[in-house]
Amino acid sequence: MSGLQEFMWRSNIKWSELVATAEGVIARWNKVTTFVTQTDTREHIWTVRHSSVALPFLVLNEDSLLGSVPRIGNPMPFLLLLGICISRPGALNLSFANGQKIDPTRFELDDLTNLLPHATHAAHRKLAELAMQPNTPPVSS
Repeated sequence: MSGLQEFMWRSNIKWSELVATAEGVIARWNKVTTFVTQTDTREHIWTVRHSSVALPFLVLNEDSLLGSVPRIGNPMPFLLLLGICISRPGALNLSFANGQKIDPTRFELDDLTNLLPHATHAAHRKLAELAMQPNTPPVSS
């Protein structure tokens, strides 16, 4: 299982576009439970956390548009990264730490719960469903 306990990500888009895409996923998630985002436009750092905790579960920093998140533990970072990939295809490259690529379009919900062993709460499944929905463009009148 070496190299399969951590997910690696790298952005293929600008920080501002990545943040906007992440905010779109969080807006869908906020229909289920409350998440808090904070954008430091001076330092170009974006954070997201659940309203029930003080620490962010994901940080997007313009100076480093790559990172890693654990497979074991809080499933929220990976679910958000997955949501970004589904909302904006090509925005991120996802892989395991061993370099094995992850194709987010090939996941089924059952795969996610097997892949993320701590995604056991019903809310995780609902957030995964919302993450896997593509963004719908606004309807113009």
